[in-house]
Amino acid sequence: MFKIKKQLGQNFLKNPEVVTKIIEAAEIKADDKIIEIGPGTGILTEALIKTGAAIFAVEKDYDLITTLKRNIGEPKNLKIVHQDALWFDLSLFETGKFKVVANIPYNITSPLIRKFIEGEIKPESMVLMVQKEVAERICAAPGNSERGLLTIIVEFYADAEIVLQVPRKDFYPVPNVDSSVIKLKIKNEKRNVDEQMFFKIVKAGLAAKRRQIHNSLSATFHWTKEETIKILELSEIKPTLRAEDLTLDQWFNLYNCIAKKS
Repeated sequence: MFKIKKQLGQNFLKNPEVVTKIIEAAEIKADDKIIEIGPGTGILTEALIKTGAAIFAVEKDYDLITTLKRNIGEPKNLKIVHQDALWFDLSLFETGKFKVVANIPYNITSPLIRKFIEGEIKPESMVLMVQKEVAERICAAPGNSERGLLTIIVEFYADAEIVLQVPRKDFYPVPNVDSSVIKLKIKNEKRNVDEQMFFKIVKAGLAAKRRQIHNSLSATFHWTKEETIKILELSEIKPTLRAEDLTLDQWFNLYNCIAKKS
C-alpha cells in the first residue's frame, strides 16, 4: 500500500468538481501537449487523458507511479516520467507549443514556476494549484504589501489571474493551508531589456521593502540621495514610494533611466 511522504509535499486533490474547473481553465485541445507535475494518485491525470491531448506526467516518487498505473492504467496518450520536475528536460518541446496543468508540490512552487517562465523553452500557459497565500503574492497589485520579487518575475513573463479558491478539505491528507488555482498566460512580446540588469534593479528596490525606494536604491548602488531622487523623477516615480507600490511599467522606466546613466 502506498505511504504518503510528507517530505515531498504530498497532499492529493479529491474533489472532482475542482478537477473539472481546472480542465476548463486550461482550455485543452486534442492536439495539445500537456505537462502534469506530480500526478499523485491520478484524479487530474485521468481527466487530462480524456481530453485526447498528449500527457506527460512527471512524478518524482517511484512508489506513487505504481499506484498511478494501477489506478488509470497506461493509455496511449499518457507518458509517465520518473523524474524530479525541476530537472525535467524541456528540449523535446517547442516554446508556446505545450501547456502545464498541475497540482504542484507546494514546497517547490517558486522554483518550478521560474523554471518554466524564465527558461528558453516556455509553455503557452500554466494552470496550477498553489497555496492560497502564494497565489495572492503572485497576483498582488501595486500597493499590496504582498507584492514582491516573484510577483514581478511572473508579471514580466506572463499575465496571471486567480481562477478558483480551493479549501483545504478538498485534499487528503488535509493540509494546514487553503489553496488557489492560478492561470499564467505567457506573453508573446518580449521587452528589449537586459533581463539580468532589470532584475538586479528590482531586487535592489525590494531589498528593504518597508523603506522608501530611494533609500533601497541608494544603499545598493551607492548613489547619493540627490542622484537617486533625480533618477526616480526622470522615471516618473515618486521617491517616497515603496518598491511594492511600483507598476511593471514603472520598473521598466527605472531600468531605462539607469541603463542610460550606465
